[in-house]
Amino acid sequence: MAQELSSAGALALIPPSALLRVPGCETGLRPQATAALPGGTVNRSFRLDTRAGSFVLRLNGAAGEVLGANHEREVRLHAAAAAAGVAPQLIYADPVERCMIMRYVPGELWEASDFGRPERLRLLGATLRILHAIAPPAVAPFDLAALLRGHAAHLAAEPAERVLLEDLMASADAALVLCARGGRDATIVHNDLNHLNLIQAERLTLIDWEYAAVADPIFDLGCVLAYYPQAEPFAEELLDAAGLTGRGSMAELCGARFLFLLLSFLWYRRRRLSREVTAAEHAQERALLERLRGWSSGIGTATSAD
Repeated sequence: MAQELSSAGALALIPPSALLRVPGCETGLRPQATAALPGGTVNRSFRLDTRAGSFVLRLNGAAGEVLGANHEREVRLHAAAAAAGVAPQLIYADPVERCMIMRYVPGELWEASDFGRPERLRLLGATLRILHAIAPPAVAPFDLAALLRGHAAHLAAEPAERVLLEDLMASADAALVLCARGGRDATIVHNDLNHLNLIQAERLTLIDWEYAAVADPIFDLGCVLAYYPQAEPFAEELLDAAGLTGRGSMAELCGARFLFLLLSFLWYRRRRLSREVTAAEHAQERALLERLRGWSSGIGTATSAD
């Protein structure tokens, strides 16, 4: 799981004040080993082995908040998920210092191909069923419509973006109406079920909760289908494993998928217009747009149907 970076090189990237928060380093002792961890385009994460155990230190990038992360909300929801056994134990968190420390979970990261395996999706669905059953703590509200509108308003400052955004946002409004028809109670949702956020050991552990919220549980399933088209043939199995059969229709799941496709697209689009991005990120943005264009017409049809 560790990137190729020497222990000394990784340690040099960690602020001393954050290092002192790591168990075993409180008195100024250096970790026995330090390694940068993969994943993340905004934050930086490190594994630190100390005499007290193995831990992950994450340094939160400021750009995450612009893109929808809420670290105060994250701390409370991560702690609740950890108590239920679906997230790592949270050791320390300070949104002001932009620092989080949690116990390291040994295991293998999922791969994108795992989302095309029905047995893996059933396991993910069962884990989400546990997550969605947790009594959610009081946290800042999550308004997906407002988040989408905020990204769109920022991008609309570019005249060439406006026509495209008007069409996409009209479809988003229809998808939000479609999802709301289910009348599901809000639950804790992870909201970013990327394969790099899933660690497989004896059980499945979800990491990186910065986009977590209290919202419609079908959003987590929509997120999976938006990120991984190979999961679509097994959508009904995922719905059943997550305990949403009878409480969520395939049409509503398709609406949630569209919303997370759009959120991902706007995320990539906003990053590209504000900073230099990699060729892979630009290609991902184009692929998301093609998928959005293919499905937006079907959203309105599903919404208008009785």
